[in-house]
Amino acid sequence: MSSTALSPLYRKIRNVLIGLALLLTAILMVQLILNFLVMPRMRIGQVLLESTLPLSDESLLQLGGISGRVNYLTLDEKELQDSYESSPLIRKAYVQKQFPNTLKIVLYGRSPLGISYLEENGLEIPVVFDEQGVIFHKGSGIQDLDVPVISGIRYGAVQEGMALPEVLLPLFHDLKNLQDKEPLLFNQISEVRINRKNDEQYDLTLFLTSYSVPVVTNAFIDSALLKKILLVLDALEGQQIMTNLEYADFRSGQVVLKMREEG
Repeated sequence: MSSTALSPLYRKIRNVLIGLALLLTAILMVQLILNFLVMPRMRIGQVLLESTLPLSDESLLQLGGISGRVNYLTLDEKELQDSYESSPLIRKAYVQKQFPNTLKIVLYGRSPLGISYLEENGLEIPVVFDEQGVIFHKGSGIQDLDVPVISGIRYGAVQEGMALPEVLLPLFHDLKNLQDKEPLLFNQISEVRINRKNDEQYDLTLFLTSYSVPVVTNAFIDSALLKKILLVLDALEGQQIMTNLEYADFRSGQVVLKMREEG
């Protein structure tokens, strides 16, 4: 009697188990098809690479950790973008998969704004940084750069990818504006020396390519100030006063000429 009563339940459980077995078999078959037939065919077949960096395509791919053939489906665009932007050389990266098998990568490198020097083991080591104050090159191998030397920066331990003190960013912003909009004026600056008053304030001493007299200014530089400086120095050029002139001070509304003290 009890056996007869349980038989419908038994059949129901059996049907459920059979259904689960069929479902698992189907899932396994789909997985096998994906792994052995679809996935191997979904490789990146074309890479569209655009970059402002002076590196070969092979070097740029290695910079992002791309080696060999990459699977289209499993490639993570955000992960690859983060990998590129973790490099000190890369300011911004864009990564996009384009169906069915194309990968587009656009890389914007850091542009040199200034060069500075630090001392390590008794040697002067050059470092190059951009308008964000990010050091993206340190040591030998630096080619001739048409950018000013920035001196007076206090260095501790320095590694590529580190940023210079945030207090200097307004100065770098001013220099970047000159570099982009007034390149002739920018090229007049051979060195900018930072004269710290305290941790948050500083004056500048400018050394120009066309004149031997240093110029003292406030912490900000723009085209109007540089044109005024060049105009004044040009008017003084060739006069006897230039022989004994220690520096020209442009920090106030009036230009102050500081003469060398005799003896």
